[in-house]
Amino acid sequence: MDMVFALVLLPFVASFLLLIFPNSRIQYTVSGAVFGLLSGLAFALYNSFGVFTFQFTLLLNNVIVVADVVLLLFFLYQGKLFNHPKVMALAAVQLILYGYIESIAPEAGSAEIVVDSLSKFMFLIINGVGGIIVLYSVKYMEDEPTSPYKKRLFVGGLLVFLSVMNLIVIANSILLFFFLFEMTTLASYLLISFRNDEVSRANALKALWMNQIGGVVILLGALVAIIGFKTVMFDTLLQSSGGMVLFSIALLSMAALVKGAAIPFEGWLLGAMVAPTPVSAMLHSATMVKIAPYLILKLAPALAMSAVGGLISIIGALVFVAASYLALSRSVLKEILGYSTVALLGLMMALAAIGSEESMNLAMALMLFHALSKALLFLSAGVLERVHHVKDIEDMKGMVTKSPKTVGFILFGFVSLTLPPFGLFMGKLFAIGSVASLLKEHPSNLIILLSLIVGSALMVLLYFKVASALLSAPCDVEDSETIAIPNGFNVPLVLLSFFIVIGALGYIMMQHNIFVVLLVLPMLFVFALPSLIRRMDRYDRSQPYHCGEKEPFDSALVYYEPSNKVQLLLYWGFGILFVAVAMVGALS
Repeated sequence: MDMVFALVLLPFVASFLLLIFPNSRIQYTVSGAVFGLLSGLAFALYNSFGVFTFQFTLLLNNVIVVADVVLLLFFLYQGKLFNHPKVMALAAVQLILYGYIESIAPEAGSAEIVVDSLSKFMFLIINGVGGIIVLYSVKYMEDEPTSPYKKRLFVGGLLVFLSVMNLIVIANSILLFFFLFEMTTLASYLLISFRNDEVSRANALKALWMNQIGGVVILLGALVAIIGFKTVMFDTLLQSSGGMVLFSIALLSMAALVKGAAIPFEGWLLGAMVAPTPVSAMLHSATMVKIAPYLILKLAPALAMSAVGGLISIIGALVFVAASYLALSRSVLKEILGYSTVALLGLMMALAAIGSEESMNLAMALMLFHALSKALLFLSAGVLERVHHVKDIEDMKGMVTKSPKTVGFILFGFVSLTLPPFGLFMGKLFAIGSVASLLKEHPSNLIILLSLIVGSALMVLLYFKVASALLSAPCDVEDSETIAIPNGFNVPLVLLSFFIVIGALGYIMMQHNIFVVLLVLPMLFVFALPSLIRRMDRYDRSQPYHCGEKEPFDSALVYYEPSNKVQLLLYWGFGILFVAVAMVGALS
């Protein structure tokens, strides 16, 4: 347990050091050391054997209760301060529910902290990917128009967030999980509103009230567990039997749908894109939203072969298709990446809810490789935003000549999401086979199978749309000088790319198949492509006189905007399915 405590406490200590030492070199040193230590500890724990447990003292439990009440009162205050009825109402409901539950909650029958194989796996994602993002954020915040202290506070806040994430994945108590769930909601709220303008504040409040819905259903799930089984512990609940189990599990699963930004809750995640890029990468792509598939995996023993699990799988699969489709209507790169995150989270939850050993392993593989690839893409988008001041793909024409290395990172990120032998492609490929093998027993899995195929095709089209803009010729020949990526950005991008390659090589080694090795060779072309285009630029420029005029066809500017009626149908349909999860759980 000493290594676990280190994972929780070390980021707190590092955040304090960042606050008291304004020197940028010290900040880089601290961030780099934290990344190395956290990654090393996470890897050591992943390779350790056994399950570790820890039981809270009465004093520590009381401290958490007080902290939880203070947190909910803070939400209530924020709702009143900004005159937001939804935030106030949901905070009030949570306070009432939490107070009642604490008054009837039984004594702990087992340890509040349990470190199992799933927790150890999550440590790899949280500390490996999260540590790299913290390192990136030090450079990113140098040019942020705010005070030096607030810049350090931002980076320190990201470190504290890592501590919270390390705690939430080892919480065995539903009430402790609720507290930490709402702590991640607090982190979202504070970091999205960091720039303190009207747009940031509006989107932060949206993230707050939507995630509070997740908090409410967690408390309802805890209440059902207490009434039915006299417990607030995940392990005890999952070992129980009877219809009340599925009702409690269904309510807890609904919290995963909220935190995973499944439609109709995707608005909070997309709104978060107004925050500084490290927020998008850390909270809303690589790390925090992974709570959603993690929670479904945790509940999978009860969800497997149940009507609730089947419904969640269908919802996740349909979200995979719908979010991929909606992404085609966007032109801002971070929003496109956000929608693709919503889509892939839906796929992860669909596989996790099936509950077979194979589908759960595939969901975990997708979680890991998605975290690496999407962090790479978001951080690369941050380079385009910070160095080149472009956010919209319509403004990215000629970027391959201005920043070939950045374009190379983005293309590699897309390749790692869509092509073999990388984990996401292989995961989706094996998922098709896994789901197809279950069709005879569960014909409803045909919906999941078709969604996998259609959603994957839409994803390829989406990434091709962005890539075509990045690789197009510049409109202004004079304005095509190459700009180097600062080392503060370059090092994190190289590290993420390295880990993606290591993951792919690990897969190849497990296959022992020469044909899989041959699949890697075309990938080498991706890295050379930006450089080749840069060198050929002076010799082969396609129709430069079209610049500023209407082109006959440009795939980067083709949009698939759904009508208002279609969007309304999607939101109402998914909203009904969300409520149906609780109804199916209650009737099971």
